[in-house]
Amino acid sequence: MTPPRLIAITDFQTQGNYATLMRVQTLFNHSHPGTVLLQLRDRELPTARLASLGKVLRKLSRDFGHRFAINDRLDLARLLDVDAVHLGERSVSVQDARRLLPEVPVYAAVHDAKAALASSADAVVLAPVCAPRKGAAALGLDALAELATALRQRPGAPLLYALGGVTAKHAAACLEAGATGVAAQGAIWDDDAWQELCVALEIAC
Repeated sequence: MTPPRLIAITDFQTQGNYATLMRVQTLFNHSHPGTVLLQLRDRELPTARLASLGKVLRKLSRDFGHRFAINDRLDLARLLDVDAVHLGERSVSVQDARRLLPEVPVYAAVHDAKAALASSADAVVLAPVCAPRKGAAALGLDALAELATALRQRPGAPLLYALGGVTAKHAAACLEAGATGVAAQGAIWDDDAWQELCVALEIAC
């Protein structure tokens, strides 16, 4: 199966249920099937609400031919029959996730090349690449390109995604640097930016 080119990260707390679900449907409808992985990452939401929203997002993903992932919650990952699980740096290990969910691809957050090269995940999401985040300086496209080159030389290396300030302005450059795709949150919920991002990634219908 071709890897997704865009990881779209949810923000229910800021956007609310209705606006989020409407944007997800529109994004899915305007993207070629299989090119988007929707990631449920609202850590602060209660478990019951996460599960409820996850069921809706899981159905939408299947209806439109896209994929669905959840952050960290391996219990909900099993319940929701996800297509991938994303592990933050403080989450369980990749090995533990594989033991509990042996058929589910594992994506892992990394913040430097050393962690990415040491990871046994199926995909790593490097951040922040294009803009500073939480006091960390942007790594930049040169660092992304160097990491992509190093990963290509490692047998069984994970796929590489760029996160952190990624917009349409940077998307093509991230792909040219060797990333499999990009992950985005802010650009997904901007009324104009999401369409431009899809065009830049060449996934727009």
